[in-house]
Amino acid sequence: MFIGKFFRDTYFNTKPLDERDYENSRNMSIFEGCAARTIFNLTSGAFLAGYASFLGANDAFNGIIGAIPVLAGVISLFSPMYFEKLEKRKLQIVLLNFLHRFILGLMVFIPLIAFGKTPRLILLSIMYLIAYLAVSFSNPASSGLIIDLTPENIRGRYFGRRESWLLAVGTIIALILGGVMDAFRSGGNEYGGFVVTFSVILLLSAANFIFWSNIKEPQIKSKRTVYRLKQIVTIPLKNSGFKKIIIFFVIWNIGLQIGGPFFSVYMVTGLKLDYTYIMLMGMIGTFVNVILVRVWGKVADSRSWGFVLKYSILLLGITHFTWFFVTNSSGVLLIPFLHIISGAAWAGIGISTFNIQFIFSPEEGRTVYIGFNAALGGLMGFLGTLAGSVLLVTFGGLGLHISSLEIGGMQMLFAISGIILMLCAVYAHFFIKQSNANG
Repeated sequence: MFIGKFFRDTYFNTKPLDERDYENSRNMSIFEGCAARTIFNLTSGAFLAGYASFLGANDAFNGIIGAIPVLAGVISLFSPMYFEKLEKRKLQIVLLNFLHRFILGLMVFIPLIAFGKTPRLILLSIMYLIAYLAVSFSNPASSGLIIDLTPENIRGRYFGRRESWLLAVGTIIALILGGVMDAFRSGGNEYGGFVVTFSVILLLSAANFIFWSNIKEPQIKSKRTVYRLKQIVTIPLKNSGFKKIIIFFVIWNIGLQIGGPFFSVYMVTGLKLDYTYIMLMGMIGTFVNVILVRVWGKVADSRSWGFVLKYSILLLGITHFTWFFVTNSSGVLLIPFLHIISGAAWAGIGISTFNIQFIFSPEEGRTVYIGFNAALGGLMGFLGTLAGSVLLVTFGGLGLHISSLEIGGMQMLFAISGIILMLCAVYAHFFIKQSNANG
């Protein structure tokens, strides 16, 4: 009796929320986000590249597996067919988010249940894909839930504060575990370091489940609707305002993913940097991000999200292009500098790319717009990474030199990525104006 009431009150609450419920839920969303971001940091970037390399992956495979989360976003296309029928969505959101993070933690057992390089890498790819299919399916609904808890007039300040906490907590824990990884690796027991890291991930998965369960779900204002796949594809494309957002995210995902997954690979396998140093550089970028994310949020409140979007992506494009010049000798100065500039850019990108799509999508059938955008952007981003892998192999045999600068395949990818991102910023300047929202 008590268990049933607790379950209903937690996941199917029908009581109207008051201001305290909204505020407590927004605070709980920060705790949930800290656990989620930490898990993401520990299962992507240098940690993922290191683990995949430990299992036998080469650079090209490392880049592709790093882009699997983007590919998994394609399932968002089907999300509205399920979630738009539901009056209460919280239970499904909680379970899918837990499944995502729990599977990531279970990847630690791969060396114990699969033998040989190929079976291990196949299993790693399958588990990573399933984990991200789960969270990508729930993302349009879970993002919408957090948006519904946050009045528009405080979104800039709130998401700036939320992002600063996520960055700080996630980076500090990643830095600590980066030191643990280096200690185990120097002792000849790299797998022991991964065991510690993945154990933390499993604990954080349980914590994330608890935090999500304590977030209140506001009443959905839109009516329950059954959407067919054809409608999910055509409805967003018929909205002239949102169509500009779709084009923007296609360019953004291609530009980011053609080079983005290879930065960590380059530092781990190309420059052969220690985990601790890589995490320290990440912490420098995060420190800048934490300082500036609230500034970007205030700028968004005073100017617009389009303004923040344009200039933060331009800054990131310049950063990616400059990685073209990073080598073992130049990296001493360039790597810290580029992490600082990247941190400043991502401070605006993280909150602006999240919010801009909600501004341009109507409240009615919102998951249709967000789901289609995530699916198409994810597909194009993954194709960008595949193109990057092909180019990496192609450029690998060129052996280019510019004066004393030796140019490798990954450096060429970074330059291409930077150029596309700068073009993306130009597109945002001309077409992403909030006065044209919902066209």
